[in-house]
Amino acid sequence: MKFILHVDMNSFFASVEELQDPSYVNKPIAVSGRTKRSVVASANYIARAKGVKAAMPVFMAQHLCPGLIIAIPHFNLYHEYSERFVQIISEKFTNNVEIGSIDECYVDITSLVNKKNDPVEIAVRIQKAILKDTGLKCSIGIANNKFLAKMGSDYKKPLGITTMWQNEIQKKLWPQPVENMLWIGKSSAELLKQHNIQTISDIAKDENKVLLEQLLDKNWYVHYQHANGSGDDELDYSHNTPKSIGSSETFLHDTNDFVEIKEKLVELTKDVLRRLNHHELKARTISVNIKTIDFKTHNKSFTLRDYTNDFDKVIVTITNLYQQFFLNNLVRLVGISLSNLIDDSELSISSELFDDYMKQSKPMIEKISEDDIVNMINKKFSKNIINMANIKLK
Repeated sequence: MKFILHVDMNSFFASVEELQDPSYVNKPIAVSGRTKRSVVASANYIARAKGVKAAMPVFMAQHLCPGLIIAIPHFNLYHEYSERFVQIISEKFTNNVEIGSIDECYVDITSLVNKKNDPVEIAVRIQKAILKDTGLKCSIGIANNKFLAKMGSDYKKPLGITTMWQNEIQKKLWPQPVENMLWIGKSSAELLKQHNIQTISDIAKDENKVLLEQLLDKNWYVHYQHANGSGDDELDYSHNTPKSIGSSETFLHDTNDFVEIKEKLVELTKDVLRRLNHHELKARTISVNIKTIDFKTHNKSFTLRDYTNDFDKVIVTITNLYQQFFLNNLVRLVGISLSNLIDDSELSISSELFDDYMKQSKPMIEKISEDDIVNMINKKFSKNIINMANIKLK
């Protein structure tokens, strides 16, 4: 039997924006663009209580929630925080993590569970570690497979921890409406309800098998199994390599003191390189970003000729970028990131292939004499062009 957690960050984009701008705290926030056609990407729980939802047009959200603050998205920060919360789990608890999306992951904690550490206690420790290190809240579902774990994390938000064991599904899973079930889309839910399948318990019933097959076609049996508590317990680690690794920090006071800023850049560089090496990666593109006192974010990047994980090369590039573009700016936040990443093993294979090619090519090059080259050129142009060129030069 396996023990699987589903870690789901609560109102992720909106929560990151609140961390970056304390004036947003305790106010209704929606992350979105500011045009008439924009839709809500994320809303905090104050806005959700007024009916604001993801994918809702902004004008509708503002109608439902007067005074709604629209925060422009900062996707570089979301990726940074996403990588950070996964890193906390993989470094402090277990590396058996499957990244689901930017704000969620599955964790196989089977090897951690024993008489002294039950699954709930482990989940509590993970939740507290993420909150302490990032300031972000999450909900965690605990089960023996991924489906039930995911349903568990949705059961109570924010900061919920919910077990969804097989003997609990009758109480916690079955009473839920069909639209709450994972991988049942809006149109499928409407179709099911039209045929009096209202709750997940109706999907679990044997007497509805034929009807489910008619309504859901080839997917019916997977939903039937899920409703009865069965599901996949194998994690997929193929998407775990990060696309970029970054870190940032807000100063206690706005500053343009380069000595203070340089100290922070050094600290951030050490942290990012430690994580880069943890993933056995090297990077070519180095970026520096700042947030000025008007809360605007600015970013500059430089791509090196070769991949590196060398501290001196990285900090020199970061320092040069900062001095060239941001020196004397009054800043409240500074950050760095490494991207254009490659696995050490891939880099080693590429180098070996190139070395082999050069070893094989070198003897061939040495065998071609000067006279051979002259004859080849003359033959191509059907005349003694080298001699003619030599005469003209003289």
